[in-house]
Amino acid sequence: MDTGLRQRIVGLRQHWQAYWSKRQTRWLARRVPAVASLQLSQKTIFILPTARGALFGLGAIVVLVIAIAERNPVTLLLSSLMLSLFLLSLVLCYRNLSGLRLEAHDAESDLPAQRCFVGDTAQFSVRISAAGQRRGHQDLWLGFSNDALQLVSLPPGAEVTINLTTPATRRGMLSAPRMTLRTRYPVGLWQAWCRPDLAMRCLVYPQPQTCALPPAAVQSPANAPGQQRLSRQTGVDDFTGLRDYQSGDSRRRIAWQSLARGQGLKTKQFVREAEPQFLLAFRHFPGRDPEAVLSCLCFQVLLLSRRHQSVGLELPGAVPVRPGQGEAHKHKMLQALALWV
Repeated sequence: MDTGLRQRIVGLRQHWQAYWSKRQTRWLARRVPAVASLQLSQKTIFILPTARGALFGLGAIVVLVIAIAERNPVTLLLSSLMLSLFLLSLVLCYRNLSGLRLEAHDAESDLPAQRCFVGDTAQFSVRISAAGQRRGHQDLWLGFSNDALQLVSLPPGAEVTINLTTPATRRGMLSAPRMTLRTRYPVGLWQAWCRPDLAMRCLVYPQPQTCALPPAAVQSPANAPGQQRLSRQTGVDDFTGLRDYQSGDSRRRIAWQSLARGQGLKTKQFVREAEPQFLLAFRHFPGRDPEAVLSCLCFQVLLLSRRHQSVGLELPGAVPVRPGQGEAHKHKMLQALALWV
């Protein structure tokens, strides 16, 4: 009976916390909407006394009542001093947040500059600027949760960039959670806080999973779909003949013997065998879970790119990525894997 009652109490508590969290999220979305940059003001700053501040204020009121009842000027002066300190702390605590400017580090880019893999930690950069050249800000705590807050202090006119992290558990476009910015400056009687949302995003790639490359993924350049290519490319392996010299040709390839015979200035030509191309596609992994296939394709993209191989990608319902090389081409394929639906 006792165990059943305890479980019901725990269930009710969890239900109430979930309900209150949803209400708070909807209210914050209206009060402090997601923006790329935000300057803190009266609309976005909330302030309440701490437990210490509530006891201090209550004590000041009790001392004031005793002073009035006893008509004691010394006690009246003491209560006035306590109330003045209590209210002054309120103004200074609010002023410590007021005027601060928060801005996402990559606010102007269409695609997020931050990228990671599933299972890694997504990192977001926030730029914080002081309110002016004459105002400093001390004892600021910033983070995504109350358990991972970072201490920040800004001298007058200063600007600082803070890196915040959150776990990346799913592939796709990860939106950063609302931040918590709070302070208890100067003596801890009041706590002022803000819950800004800077609309920061991070592109989360699938988690690479080791797998074998299907034989169907290997293609010769001459058989590449939609294009006819030569099986031999310019290189340094085999000599094929001479051609007229052109401005910019290397002096090492000039045929000096032809010049000595009076045949004019010629340049030696060499070729090499073209490397095979790789086309990664869903159809090479029939019957497997789509997320497992994406993880396998991600592993192959990283492996072949590291080997400087020409690789392309085909996903169902998406525009195919033609074979290519380079860092930008690799991220283009990883982005297609991350955003595939």
